[in-house]
Amino acid sequence: MPLLYAESFAPWCEKARWALDHHGITYRYREHVPLIGELALKVAARRPFGRVTVPLLVDGGRVLMDSVAIARYAEERGAGTPLFPPSCEDEIAAWSARSEVMMTAGRAMLLPRMSRMRDALREQQPPSVPEALRGALTPITANGVAHLMRKYGVRPGDDASHEAASREVLDALRAVLSDGRAQLLGDGLSFADVAVATSLQFVLPVAERFISLGPATRDAWTHRGLAADYPDLLAWRDRLYDAHRHPRGSARWLRRRPMQA
Repeated sequence: MPLLYAESFAPWCEKARWALDHHGITYRYREHVPLIGELALKVAARRPFGRVTVPLLVDGGRVLMDSVAIARYAEERGAGTPLFPPSCEDEIAAWSARSEVMMTAGRAMLLPRMSRMRDALREQQPPSVPEALRGALTPITANGVAHLMRKYGVRPGDDASHEAASREVLDALRAVLSDGRAQLLGDGLSFADVAVATSLQFVLPVAERFISLGPATRDAWTHRGLAADYPDLLAWRDRLYDAHRHPRGSARWLRRRPMQA
């Protein structure tokens, strides 16, 4: 049975999990904890040197470390309607690239914001940590956020350029959806929808029933300016989730999910 290493809150991982669930793939799930879990992730990826990231799917000798690759794996192995119809390959690739721009910019704005929010840092700690100890352990959590900033080359103070990149993608999305269509391509769900919908997590988090976040963490993920300017796109995302995001309970958890950011 394939094993997926992921972070329950991360949009990149959500893309992969949505595709696996859409195609009814049964898999084992292991929650990755940044910094603490890096060595185990390198071992699983069979990559002792260089950067490793989640989502990471291991199926026997096959190792996939990319949400698109995992989604295509799910399409090969599973059932259900295709997320990559051959007639839409170019359009899907273009929207997938736009979603990467959106998420990279979103992460670059989120992490510095998170590092300044003490309550959000407390919520990153596993549920097993007693409330009385959370304050004392917050500096360790802050180190985890700093580690992610180093890992992904995030520099505080670049918010204006990242917001501009996000707005360019959002304006392109608004232009396509202006005719009231429910999906980006054709009449059915495609990976273009999955990729773009998950990237909007960096504007305003999706409902708690889909991705569970603590209240301070949810506040940290919210970009108030973008959320105020693009409510129509968030409403489209929410309708898409309601109609198509139906986890099948096919993941077998190997580690208790932490209360993550």
